[in-house]
Amino acid sequence: MEGLHSVDNVRLLQTQEEIRMQQQQQQQQNWNVPNQQQQFEQNVQDLFGIGQTSPQANNEMVGYSNYDPFTSANTKDVNTSAFMTALCLNAMLFVVLIGGYELFRRFFPSVYSPKSSSGTSRTRDGSSSPSLSSPTSSNAASAAVNINTQVPLGWVTGVARASWSTVRNSGGLDSYMFLRYIRLCFRISITSALWGMIILWPVYSSGGGGAKGWYFLSMANLQQGSHLMWVPTIFLWLQTLYVIFLMNEEYKHYLECRVDFLARGEGVENSQQHMYSLIIERIPHELRSDRALYDYFNRLFPRKIHSTAVVLNLPDLERGSKKRKRVLRRLEKSMICFDVKGKRPYHVVGRKRIRCCGIESSPILASFGGRNVDDDDSESDSRLPQKGEKVDSINYYSRELTVMNEKMARMQHDKIELAMKGNDSVRASQWIAHAVDRVSTAAETTLSSNTQDDGLITGFGSSPGRRKPLLLTLLDRIGVDFISGGITYIQQNIDEVVDSVVGATMSSTGFITFKDLHSVTCAAKTPLFHKPDVLIANMAPESRDIIWENAHVNLGWSRGREWTANMLLGVGAILWSIPVASIQALATADQIATVPGMGWLETLDGGNVAAFVNGYLPVVLLLTIIMVLPHIFYAVALHYEDRKTRSDVQKSITGRYFYYQLANIYITVTAGSILDSLNEIIEHPTNILAILGKSLPNVVGYFATFVMTKLLVGLPMILMRFGPLARMLFIKTFFREKYLTEKELYEVHYPEKYSQLWYGWEYPNLLLVIVICFTYSCISPIILPVVAAFFLGAWLVYKNQILIVYSPHYESGGTMFPMVCHRTLTGLICGQLTFIGYSMLREGFYQALMTFPLPVITIKMMDVFKNLYEVPGKNISVERAVELDMQRNAASAFSQNLYRQPVLREKSAEVLGGSSVRRFASGGDSLGSSELTNVVKVNDSGKIV
Repeated sequence: MEGLHSVDNVRLLQTQEEIRMQQQQQQQQNWNVPNQQQQFEQNVQDLFGIGQTSPQANNEMVGYSNYDPFTSANTKDVNTSAFMTALCLNAMLFVVLIGGYELFRRFFPSVYSPKSSSGTSRTRDGSSSPSLSSPTSSNAASAAVNINTQVPLGWVTGVARASWSTVRNSGGLDSYMFLRYIRLCFRISITSALWGMIILWPVYSSGGGGAKGWYFLSMANLQQGSHLMWVPTIFLWLQTLYVIFLMNEEYKHYLECRVDFLARGEGVENSQQHMYSLIIERIPHELRSDRALYDYFNRLFPRKIHSTAVVLNLPDLERGSKKRKRVLRRLEKSMICFDVKGKRPYHVVGRKRIRCCGIESSPILASFGGRNVDDDDSESDSRLPQKGEKVDSINYYSRELTVMNEKMARMQHDKIELAMKGNDSVRASQWIAHAVDRVSTAAETTLSSNTQDDGLITGFGSSPGRRKPLLLTLLDRIGVDFISGGITYIQQNIDEVVDSVVGATMSSTGFITFKDLHSVTCAAKTPLFHKPDVLIANMAPESRDIIWENAHVNLGWSRGREWTANMLLGVGAILWSIPVASIQALATADQIATVPGMGWLETLDGGNVAAFVNGYLPVVLLLTIIMVLPHIFYAVALHYEDRKTRSDVQKSITGRYFYYQLANIYITVTAGSILDSLNEIIEHPTNILAILGKSLPNVVGYFATFVMTKLLVGLPMILMRFGPLARMLFIKTFFREKYLTEKELYEVHYPEKYSQLWYGWEYPNLLLVIVICFTYSCISPIILPVVAAFFLGAWLVYKNQILIVYSPHYESGGTMFPMVCHRTLTGLICGQLTFIGYSMLREGFYQALMTFPLPVITIKMMDVFKNLYEVPGKNISVERAVELDMQRNAASAFSQNLYRQPVLREKSAEVLGGSSVRRFASGGDSLGSSELTNVVKVNDSGKIV
C-alpha cells in the first residue's frame, strides 16, 4: 500500500509541475506579444528611415521619430485666413473676367466664337474672308450648338446640354477624348469628395489630436498610432479600385472609338486613303525611290499596292517656296495700295519691312532715296533691278513672281523625277559608307567560322563550310572578332550620320498606300524584313499631322537626339528647383518688407495684406514660371529632336511637362531643393517614404489655394482668350482694313496659333490637379471639393471652346488618351506612397503594411490596360479589315499625291488685287474685261499688260 501511495504522490507532483510549467509558458507568451509588436514596429522604423538621423549644417541630429505635425518646422503652410483672403480676391477677379467675357464676345465674335461669327464671306477657294468691321449678329450660333447671346451666361445651358456626338462631330476624336478625360477626373474627384465628407470628415474631427485650421479635418488630427487610421486605409483601397474601374470603362470606350476611327476615318481629310497607308522608316539605300519601293512591296503583297512616296530632303525647294510666297504677298500688298491710293507704289530694292501679327508693312522709307532706273532697263528681260535702285513695286514683284514660278516648276519636275527613279550615282558623302561596307564584308568573309565553334546557330538553312585555319581561329579568340563587329556596327549606323549631317536627298522615310485594309493591317503587324531595324512599318499619320520639314530626318538620328534631350532635361529638372525654391522663399511679406520703404506691408490693415501676400503671391509666381516650360519643350521637340508629327510633339510636351510638375509637387515645393532630397535619399535610400510623408501633408493649404486660383482665375482666362483679343485690338488700332489683303484679313480673324487646342499645354494642367487629388484624398480630404469644382468648371469651359472656338488642324485619333491615363496612374502611385510614408510617421505600421500592395496592383493594371486597349488600338483586327473590304472598295478614290510633300505639289502662284478681290470674295462672277483696270496680269516675259 505504501508503494502505491508513493507512486500516486510522484504522479501528483509531476502533474503539478506540468501545470506550473504551462502557466509559466502562457505568462511568457503574454509578455512576448507586446514585445513582438514593438519589435515589428522598430523593424519598420529601421527599414524605412523612421527614427534614423541625418546630419545637418549645425551638426545636430534630427530624425523622423517623435513626429509632430504641429511644430513650427512642419506648419509652413498657407493658413485659413490667407486662403479666405485669396478666395475673396479670386472671386472678384472671377466676376470681372466673366463680365468681360460676356461683353467682349458680343463685339468680337471672330475671337470668342469663330465657328459661328457672322459677317464672313466666301473666297474663291472656299475659305472665309472676314472684315475687320464686319457686323455682328446677336443670334450668332455655331453649327454645333445654339447659344443665346442675349442673356448673361445664356451659353452655359446650351453648352451643358450639347450631346457627346455633337462634341465629336465638332472637334474630332482628339478633342472628344480630351473632354472624356476631364469627365473621368471629375467623376473620381466628386465621388472621393462625397464619401470623404461622409466618412473621413467625421472620423478626423473626432480624432482628438488637437489640430486646428486645415488639419482639423485631416489625419493630423488623429493621435499617434490610433486605430482610426484603419478608416483612411480602407478608403484608399476603395478609391484605388474605383479609379481602376472607371479607367477600365473609359479604356473600353476609347478602344471602341479608336477602332471606329481606324475603320471609317471620321474627321479626317481624305480619310479613306489615310486608313490604308503606312509610314515606313529605315528604308535601305536600294529601295529609296518610288519605283523601287513599289516593286519591293508589290512582291510582298502582289497587286495590293496603290502608290508609294519616298520623302525627299528639299531645303532648296522649301526656301524657294517661302520666297515665292513672300513675293506673292508683297505683290498683293502693292496692288491693294494701288487700288486704294490710285497711284502706282514705288520702293527701293533691299529696304527692310516690318512684319507683325501676320501683317507686313510697306518698306521702311519706301520712296526716299534710291537710284532711279530707266523704264527701258526696268522692263528688259535680261536685267534685274539691283539693291538700292528705286523701282515700280507692281512691275518688280510681278516679274519676280514669274521668274520664281518658272524656277519652282523646273525644280519640282526634277525632284519628282528623282523621287521616281532614285539617285543611282554615288555621292561624295557616300564614299565613307561604301568603303566601310567593303571593309566590313572583307572582314566578315575572312573571319567567318564554322557555326559549331561557339555552339550557336548563325546560318539559317546554310550548309557547313570548311573549318577556319588555326591562325585565324586564334586571332578570333584574342579579340579580332571584336574589331569585325565594330566595323559592322559602324557600317549599320553610318547612313544615319550621312543622311542627317550631310543631308542626302533621298531619305529613309516613305509612305505606302494599299488597296485594301486586309493587306495594310497584315503589313503593319508583321515584320517586313529579317533585320528588326530595317523597314519599320506603322500606320501612317494624317497628312495634316505631318511636319513635312522634319519628315526626311532619319529615325535613328531623331531617337538619339531624343535621348540626349531627355538627359539634359533631367538635369534641368534638378536645376529647376533653384528658381522655384527661390520663389517659395522670397515671395513672402517678411522678405518684401526687408526692401527699403516696404516695411509698412507687414502692418497694413492689421496684417491682412501680409496674409494675402503670403497666400497669393507664391501661387501666382509659381503658375507664371510653370507657363514657360511648355514653350521650351515645344522648341526642343520641333527644332532639336525633329519630330515628324504635330501629335508626337504634343505627346512629348505632355510627358515632360508632367514630370516637371511632379518635381514641383513632390520635391521642390515640399522639400525646398531636389539636391538636398537626393542627397538624403542617397545616404538613406529607404528614407524616400519618410520624406514624402513628412513634407507633403503639411502644405495642403498651399495646394488648396493653388487649385482655387486655377478654378476662379485660370478657367475664366481661357474663356477670355487674352492673346487673340490683344492681337485683334492691336491690329484694329494700328492697321487700316483697306490696306490689308484678303489673306491678311483671314489671318487677323482666324490665326492658326490661337484656333486650335494645344494638348501639350492643357493635359499637364489637368494631370497636376488630379495628382494633387490623389495625394490628399485620404490625408486631407478637405481639398477634394475644390478639386471637384475645378474639373466641373474645366469640363464646361473646354466644352464651350471645343464647340464654338477650336477648330482641329489635324486628327490623330485620340492617341494621346492612353498616355495621359498612364500618367494618371503614375500620379495615383505617388499618392499611395505618400500615404504609406505618412502612416508610418503616425505609427500606423500595420496600416502601411496593408497599403503596400496598392502600388503593385496599380503598376500591374498599367500593363494590363496597355495590352488590352492601347496595343489593340493601334490597328484594326484582320477579321474586321476583311469585313470592311467586302463592304466597300475605296481605292478608286485614292490620290497618288496625298503623301507627296506639299512643296512638290504647289501650283504656280497667281494673284488678283484691288477691289476686284473683295467683289470676288463676296460671291461675284469672274472678272470681265471692264475690270482689268483693277486687276494686274503678267505675260510670259514678266511685263505688265
